Parts: sequence; structure tokens; C-alpha cells
Amino acid sequence: MKKLSLVAILLLIATGVFAQEKWIPVTYNVSFKIKNAGITVSGKFQGFRGTLLFSPDKLSASSLTATVDVATLTTGIGKRDEDLKEEKYFDADKYKQIEIKSVKLYQKGAQYAGMFKVTIKGVTKEMEIPFEFDQLGTEADFKGSLVIKRSDFGIGGKTLTMSDEASVSIAIKAKK
Repeated sequence: MKKLSLVAILLLIATGVFAQEKWIPVTYNVSFKIKNAGITVSGKFQGFRGTLLFSPDKLSASSLTATVDVATLTTGIGKRDEDLKEEKYFDADKYKQIEIKSVKLYQKGAQYAGMFKVTIKGVTKEMEIPFEFDQLGTEADFKGSLVIKRSDFGIGGKTLTMSDEASVSIAIKAKK
């Protein structure tokens, strides 16, 4: 009986310590900007899926993962969208998703940040992504941004007209 009571107490403690708030994504915006021939090209991805287990007071047990569908890439120009989905760029037929997965989350000043594994076109790089988390009751906003070097992920080959750096922004509205 003592063993059973001890196990029950340990499970209750562990549940309290490791329990995370699960946030369900309601709306999202995953967008990018890159310079090409001196012009800023903007685009976005759809098909977002994410698992957001996050508590500001339990960062070591929190985790964030998300994917977007490469085939949903849009820039507002159909021919360019088709080209970007081809092998030279994102190779949407072979690499269906872009994924980010937290490795470690931590406080960084007034905001948060994390080391994330970012996988694009079959290449995974670990990158720091700073983000904001604003909670109001049972709703929260997650907002983050990062700069990727497209050459690190084999996107676009060598060119003198397209920047090697692309800015990516992620904004998620979630609820408990």
C-alpha cells in the first residue's frame, strides 16, 4: 500500500511539474521576403500544422513544432509560384513540407527565443529564433521571425540577382 501511495504522489508531482499548456492554432500567417533584381518579393505559405506546448514558467518542458506545405507557396504571380516549386528552388514534388522543431526554449530579455531545427528541402540547420508570446486569458499570440540563407538549404543555386538572405515571419493566434 505504501508503494502504491508513493507512486500516486510521484505521478501527481510529475504531472504538475511537467504539465504544459496546449495551444491550438486558430489562425496563422507564414510569410517571407527576399530581394530579387533589386525588388522585394513577398510570399506566403499555407497548410500550417503545429503543436504548441508552451508555458512561460516551464520553458524547459515546453516545445513548439510546425510545418507548412511547400505546394501552397504563393507570391501573387502564378508563373513565379510555379518556378519556385520546381527542383531548383523548393522542389515541392520531392520535399512536401518545411518544418521547424524546438530543441530548447528560453527567456531572452523581455521576449523568448529558442534553438530550433529548421528543415527545408531535406536539409536541417539549427537556428535561434526569437519570438514573442502574448497571452490574454485563453488566447495567445506567438510571433517570431528569422533570416535564412537560401544557399544553406540548396534553394535557387548561384545567382547575382537574388539575395542569399530571406526574411521569414511567423504569426499564430492560438487558444487553449
